[in-house]
Amino acid sequence: MPIQSIDTRRVYQQIADQLLKLIEAGEFPVDSRLPSERDLAEKFKVSRPSVREALIALEVIGVVQIKMGSGVYVCKPEDAKQKGRKKNDIAVKDFAPFELIQARLLIESEIAAQAASCRNDEDVEQLEALLQQMIDHSFDNRNPLDPDREFHATLARATGNQVLTSIVEQMFDARMGVLFSRLSNYFDTRTTWEQAIKEHRAIVRAVKARDPEKARQAMRHHMERAYKRFSASWLKNGQPDQSGIGASKLALSAKSAKAGKIPG
Repeated sequence: MPIQSIDTRRVYQQIADQLLKLIEAGEFPVDSRLPSERDLAEKFKVSRPSVREALIALEVIGVVQIKMGSGVYVCKPEDAKQKGRKKNDIAVKDFAPFELIQARLLIESEIAAQAASCRNDEDVEQLEALLQQMIDHSFDNRNPLDPDREFHATLARATGNQVLTSIVEQMFDARMGVLFSRLSNYFDTRTTWEQAIKEHRAIVRAVKARDPEKARQAMRHHMERAYKRFSASWLKNGQPDQSGIGASKLALSAKSAKAGKIPG
């Protein structure tokens, strides 16, 4: 049996490549609406977040356009050329945004619990000051990400573990990648930031009370809510999550592209 090469690309890259082949083959014409995330996930046998990441990657290189309240549409080839599209440009260095949130949930929940046990008064003062900065930035229409990053880094520093601090900083910096930034453009609003601020306030309250379990749960809740916020539908006003091209067309197209099962 011949040895086959191992596909080391991230799941969203594999999905994006398959969709790109289908679009280039004319299965999805210019200006047509792609099937829903649900249909794509079912046909490719992957999670819906992985499909969303793939669609964001395709939008970054100009292959599709995401229209909030409507769906995802195929762009003219010229739009992609203007962005200098290449098949290898599909965000090869970016972590998958939803995997990043999952990693942060697992790691930062325990960091919050440890911080509640180890923190000193100065740590609490810094967290409260950073929380206020996030509030001020939100009301002044400034991006709260800078104080948000420092908030999570300060929480990690409260554990006294430099490795954890470095990991948190690297994970947050990965949030600034092109895929996550594009996703944020669609779903970060003043309302979502107000919700996030309430979640940060609960974290501070638990850390200040030296309650590790409440701190762990508060951070877990924050990350779970973040995951849900970025998973919200592209569609609005109760529109059905349907595609402009039927599921049967997708099934035929997926077969023609030899999509198969992509793990994820």
